[in-house]
Amino acid sequence: MTIALDPLVVGVGSNLDPARHVAAALDILCRRALMVDISVVYRSPAIGLPQGAPDFLNLAVRLQWEGTLFELKALLEEIEAEQGRRREPGAWASRTLDLDILTAGHLYGRVGAFTVPHPDIERFAHAVVPLAELAGEHIHPRLEVSYADLAVRLDASHLERIDSLADGTVT
Repeated sequence: MTIALDPLVVGVGSNLDPARHVAAALDILCRRALMVDISVVYRSPAIGLPQGAPDFLNLAVRLQWEGTLFELKALLEEIEAEQGRRREPGAWASRTLDLDILTAGHLYGRVGAFTVPHPDIERFAHAVVPLAELAGEHIHPRLEVSYADLAVRLDASHLERIDSLADGTVT
């Protein structure tokens, strides 16, 4: 039995040389999966990090994927590592690249070591606003509310829409 994984959306974020790292991740994803759509890029403050930490660039990518979610998660972690991601103790650190499965069709709950839909889409505009651009009409399988409705419930006043990765380069 095949489980429909549409929409399958991956969140992409970086605050350390984001133009380079995000572009590299998108290039690899284009070669390894079918990229259906991509959101605009948003700049947002580094929430939870020390004052002066560089801003993040965030976007979302809608994919068609032929493998399992475990294989996709392994690929995302491989791309993060190739781009110099170091997993420091504690979740709140600057990073070259952060790739998360935000939603995978109607699946919800624990999938191995991760959760779908990703819990950050309920808490952070920088995660759900790009997701809503790509799959706003789809319903969160646990909350039974659309991703577009989730996006408007969160304060997105700190998000700055930018035209390109190059325009969003932060030091």
